Amino acid sequence: MSKWSTLQRACVLVALAAALVAAVVGGLAAWQWVFDDPGWLSWHGWVFGAALLTGAAASGPFLRYEVSPGAVVGIGLFLLVPPLVGVLMAASATDDIRSWMRTDKAVTATLSGCHVSGSETLESDRGPIGSIDVYSCTYRWTAAGQDWEQVRRSRDGDHPDGHREQVWADGSTGEVAEHRPVRIGMGILVALACLVGTVLVWGGQALLLHETGLLGRRRPAGA
Repeated sequence: MSKWSTLQRACVLVALAAALVAAVVGGLAAWQWVFDDPGWLSWHGWVFGAALLTGAAASGPFLRYEVSPGAVVGIGLFLLVPPLVGVLMAASATDDIRSWMRTDKAVTATLSGCHVSGSETLESDRGPIGSIDVYSCTYRWTAAGQDWEQVRRSRDGDHPDGHREQVWADGSTGEVAEHRPVRIGMGILVALACLVGTVLVWGGQALLLHETGLLGRRRPAGA
């Protein structure tokens, strides 16, 4: 005789479905957010919130005896964090790759008016170890048949007026952008790691629920 009631079995299925919906819709919203589309302010945010509330409500039959509210939150984060982080990293790498492909024309920019525009904290495995000044300069370049001007962060710090630096521009619009191969590579690696983690977490959770008899009935020993 199973110790789980029909209601508890049904609630597990509802909670898993709600987590799946939250992961998919949250991933879509995160992808749009990276590309400057406020996905969280559209229907994605409402569906994501409704899925979380549904999953929390489905845990009700377990809270009194087997599971604490903290454990419910922990399981939810355990299921949702890997896919959402993976989508964010994949979207960031995709955005960088698209920018790289658009800005494929090397042009020379002339710098002027370099100034301290902020500071950046240096980190180590033991915490912050100091800070460095961040410089911004006025970049002037010619692309797409026009002269352009923009205040941008200097990659190499302070420069005297008239310093020349190569930048990458879009030959059609004149837009300039940084090419970030290291960030792209790290984004792809983290996204792949999160994909593997998602498969392991969701598969392991399904296996655990099956072994406990909450997701399908276990075979009797020796059957």
